Amino acid sequence: MKIGSAQLGRLFARLRWRMLRGSLRTPGAQRWTVLIGLLASVFLGVTGAVGLAVAGQLAEDGTALFVIAATGITLAVVALGVVAGISQPIDPRVLATEPLSDRQLATGLLVGSASGPPGLSGGLVAFGMFVGGVRGISSVPVVALASIAFAATLLLASRSTINALGLFATRFPRAGQIVVGIMSLVIYGGFQFAPRLATGLDGNEQQRIASVLQYTPPGQLGRAIENAEQHPLAAVGHLVLGALWLPALGALFVWTTRALIVAVQRPDATGADRSSKGAARRQPIRSLARWACGRGAMGALAWRSVLTRLRTPRTALETFTGAGVGLAIVLVPALLRDEVGAGAVLVGGAVQLAVLFIAGNSFGSDGPALSNELLCGVDPVLFVRAKARSVLVVTFPLVVVGPLLAASVSGEWRYLPAGFLVGASGLLAGTGGAMVQSTIVPIAIPEGDNPLAGGDSGKGCLAGLILAAVVMSLAVVTLPVALGLFWAVSFGSLFWVTVFAGATVAAGAGVLELGIRYATRHWRRSEPEIYAAVIPTS
Repeated sequence: MKIGSAQLGRLFARLRWRMLRGSLRTPGAQRWTVLIGLLASVFLGVTGAVGLAVAGQLAEDGTALFVIAATGITLAVVALGVVAGISQPIDPRVLATEPLSDRQLATGLLVGSASGPPGLSGGLVAFGMFVGGVRGISSVPVVALASIAFAATLLLASRSTINALGLFATRFPRAGQIVVGIMSLVIYGGFQFAPRLATGLDGNEQQRIASVLQYTPPGQLGRAIENAEQHPLAAVGHLVLGALWLPALGALFVWTTRALIVAVQRPDATGADRSSKGAARRQPIRSLARWACGRGAMGALAWRSVLTRLRTPRTALETFTGAGVGLAIVLVPALLRDEVGAGAVLVGGAVQLAVLFIAGNSFGSDGPALSNELLCGVDPVLFVRAKARSVLVVTFPLVVVGPLLAASVSGEWRYLPAGFLVGASGLLAGTGGAMVQSTIVPIAIPEGDNPLAGGDSGKGCLAGLILAAVVMSLAVVTLPVALGLFWAVSFGSLFWVTVFAGATVAAGAGVLELGIRYATRHWRRSEPEIYAAVIPTS
């Protein structure tokens, strides 16, 4: 029986929403995670749509607005897809044996992506661009077509880029993880500086930027929207130029989807031979890390967790990216301040945030090994403390790198000892917060390097809210010591800065102990649910 494109699209859309409805019917946290994701997508879509509609109608010359907005939103959507992870809402491997051609499968996957919460958000943004670009009845056809092409650009550009990165990461796991990690750091850095640059641009500078971005396909769509009323023929030309790359993106998505389904890892991609040859050589850092993990059952569990984190491409990327992003988010604004000692004081927050980014899903990223250890009768108290110790060992270099980085950039070398103390406090407090976050919202991460194996957990928004709640709780708990430290910095007293920095270490140790105890109690109350949550389904 031959199935038409419209019927195929309806089937995949129904499948996507049936999956969402099934998650909403699931009792417990899964229902709330999906609901929060839907609400967040609607909020972002409505906010972007209203902003574009109002700005477009109020702008006297919308060329710069629509060109910059179309290009910037496209880059942001692609960037968020790369940073958030390589996944498809519907796993194509499940449907690979169905009697569907490559084009039909790719079309269905695109419809499934467009039918979900992210697609809803993108559609609302495109509608806002349509409302903001309409200037009269005569402009409606061109603006409508340009807005539809813009929505298709968002979908195809993000999905094709993510598929291409997923294929590269499957064929070359280590290189792929490094590439994605570097791109993530660049993207987070861009998000740090882009708002500062955008708010400081005057009209002439915006025109100069638009004159460069107009030669991109999204920029051509922006030109089509602006010229739709006064220069309809030119607008049609810009529309055609802006839509020319859509067939190429579609073909790329079809090819990468099929290639991902049958892609296998190269035999020498993991560097196993190099690891076996290097194992015989003495490695001082490895020996020091093993010593830091301790002896006995807790030491063995901690050392196994360290090896798993550093040897698995997914968790190694998580460690690399989380460290860079966490340090950058706090240190970059701090180092731009004029206050003496700001970098040394805020380095604790940078280390704390980096640890939360790195270890906020410690149990979910270690599900298969964790399940085996629990089935062997390992007590949750022992396991939580061993996991916390492994996080301390892996992230300890941040205590050294963060203060050195802040002192080298700001030149405040006399605050370096205080920076080390505050960094140690951030490490301890961040580890305690990471244990709490890991037990409240564990997200299963499957074994292997298959970038599609993660699927769609539906817990991303809830995990982000829990991370924000943990950060706020840590800020409240450490507020008295932090206020004293800021007071000492404001007076420029090196002695009192060092004293209060030492006090922050005691506060961080207390937060670590509280976090471990809370995580242990929560684990005992919800052990079956946590066990089920951390076991990957594929």
